[in-house]
Amino acid sequence: MNVPDQLLTTLAKGDATLSQLTQMIAVLEQREYPVRLSIGISSSATVDSLGTYLRKHALLAGVRADIMLGNYDDPIGDVDQFVRAGVGQMVLLPFFDALLPAFEAQLGTMSADAVDAKEAELRARYRLVFGKARALRLVWLGNFHRMNASADVGGDDVAEAVLARFNAALREEAAAFPNIRLIDTGDVVRTVGRQTAFDLRFYFRNKAPYSGAFMNELARRIAQASRGFGTRFHKVLVLDCDNTLWGGVVGEDLMKGIKLGPYDYPGNIFWRVQHEFAALERSGIVLCLCTKNNPADVDEVLRNHPSMVLRDARFVSKKVNWEDKPSNLRALAAELNVGLDSMVFVDDSAFECEAVRQQLPMVTTVQVPSTLSEYPRVAREIAELFLAGGVSADGADKTALYRQRAGAESAKAQFDNQEAYLASLELKVALARNVVASGGRISELSLKSNQFNLTMRRYTEAEVTRMMGDECYAVYSLNVADKFGPAGLTGVAVLRYEGQLATVENFLMSCRVIGRGVETAIWARIAADAVARGCTELGAEFIPSPKNAQVADFYDRLGLPLQSISADGARHYRAAASAFTPPDTSWIEISYVE
Repeated sequence: MNVPDQLLTTLAKGDATLSQLTQMIAVLEQREYPVRLSIGISSSATVDSLGTYLRKHALLAGVRADIMLGNYDDPIGDVDQFVRAGVGQMVLLPFFDALLPAFEAQLGTMSADAVDAKEAELRARYRLVFGKARALRLVWLGNFHRMNASADVGGDDVAEAVLARFNAALREEAAAFPNIRLIDTGDVVRTVGRQTAFDLRFYFRNKAPYSGAFMNELARRIAQASRGFGTRFHKVLVLDCDNTLWGGVVGEDLMKGIKLGPYDYPGNIFWRVQHEFAALERSGIVLCLCTKNNPADVDEVLRNHPSMVLRDARFVSKKVNWEDKPSNLRALAAELNVGLDSMVFVDDSAFECEAVRQQLPMVTTVQVPSTLSEYPRVAREIAELFLAGGVSADGADKTALYRQRAGAESAKAQFDNQEAYLASLELKVALARNVVASGGRISELSLKSNQFNLTMRRYTEAEVTRMMGDECYAVYSLNVADKFGPAGLTGVAVLRYEGQLATVENFLMSCRVIGRGVETAIWARIAADAVARGCTELGAEFIPSPKNAQVADFYDRLGLPLQSISADGARHYRAAASAFTPPDTSWIEISYVE
């Protein structure tokens, strides 16, 4: 193991002092990183060390983070400063006790009118902050929390009531701004422990209330909620069965002998974990099985065990056989048309986990802990791997959508040629332009799409909304359906207009609908819109990445003339807009919504 890798291992352990941490980070940041981002920090407390912990968790995700500290309790000025400096993200941490000197202590004697006035001031201030922060890609907003525990065990504590009220005010003001993500700092305090989270010596001397343990946990949660600062896009959870979904081995213990149920140990642990995984499936994560077992034994448990939470309908695909796990995972990736790096694999066997780690290092592999009582905690950590700040309605029912795809693939075998098969699908594409209500799903798709993503540009919901309101942009979305059912919003094209040139800034699609002609069916209309705006040329580019090689020649196939290839492999295209004629897709019914 080389020195940087040793330092990363030490960094991940989390037991270094702040001085040691700073030294390790300084060494590691001398390396080159493919992703570099800037984060501004603004707070009404002194939180300088948060920047160090954000840099730490960025490095663990393979990202270099540059930190810009704001002034004390000046969020309006901080936002202006961050925007001028080109900062992409901001952490905003208002501190409850600093709303007035010793605010928590004052509340017991403050009048209702004074509290009302403070809430009105709070709303006005942060409404202005949030409005200015529209220019930033993301704002991580911490909620208010207390330093001191409630003194009234009956729960009638005035500070608790005002805390809840002011937190509701923050949420209400933030709700109108799609680039704001809430971070529950109160839960960070509860997780770390109140005595550990604060150091009152530094609070009273320097207005620095937080310990390193609090800062580390807060930075870790920001890294998790941002999917490793945009480096991680897990979509598929692949589960073993024996001693993973239930206790025991079904081939030996039979269905009646396995341990699974809400009341008795250890079955209650597996039952609880299944509920955790079921919640993931409902939120849009694809579940699959990969287990060495007799298919009939597994099917019997899925179908008939009275305490089984994850029934057959929840799994998109099952690899129940005696093949090696790496081969089955490759087969699942091919079947679902996803990258292996989008998979999380869970197994109890150290042998199987090591085989996957060695042969498929891009798969995130998690072993069921030998101390079984730790399994629910591990399941929650697995859930954190899939966090993305929320899942849109279009992205929620992935199981049904992937089953539709499987149905289409099955139907394909019944036809002699591709054209006849495509015509049989009864494909319908609704092309829409600048639909603000779709901003969240468009952003989600841009963050998750890797294989069919022509430039790999990512967009926050705020950026999508801003482009829709800018005359120099048009954001097109594709809603796809066929005879097997609706696939939802599965494609996005972003056009940028500069004089007589219309440039495709990015085109991306979900892998679920690739290969049916949908990707070429929309371009006649997009080109016609450009001509109607007075554009005479249509330009596009392909920017290569390790994941999008399959679409390197997309614009060639679309019929756009190649103009040049840059040293980094980027391909640049240009065509006369009025003369551009994309390939025929007469088997697709196109409708247009403006």
